[in-house]
Amino acid sequence: MGFKSRARKRRGDTDEDKVTSEDGDSEEYEGKIRCDIIECDNWADKKIGGRKMAYDRAVEVWGVSGVSRKVRKVSLCKPCYRAWKKEKKNEPKEWASKAMGSSGNAPTSTPVRSFDQP
Repeated sequence: MGFKSRARKRRGDTDEDKVTSEDGDSEEYEGKIRCDIIECDNWADKKIGGRKMAYDRAVEVWGVSGVSRKVRKVSLCKPCYRAWKKEKKNEPKEWASKAMGSSGNAPTSTPVRSFDQP
């Protein structure tokens, strides 16, 4: 008996054990972590699309008064993260090196080798 046939057998066992509500729909996830943006009342759990971001990055978009608490990592819900991403879309990436060429992975000039010089 191969691994696929054993997997099929086990898959049949677990389909019966699924937890569903009485009407057949799965229950809605209740969050545990609130979004740290003051105007937002959504959940920022990773399971439902939440993200964590550096405090300084969040302050650039919402300001100091827009973030509810000063912590190292701010929790954001999915809509707030998308709003931040839209605001920062046209700004250059801070980690992109200026020495990189147009392709992004090689300098445009040829390197000077030590044994080529007189």
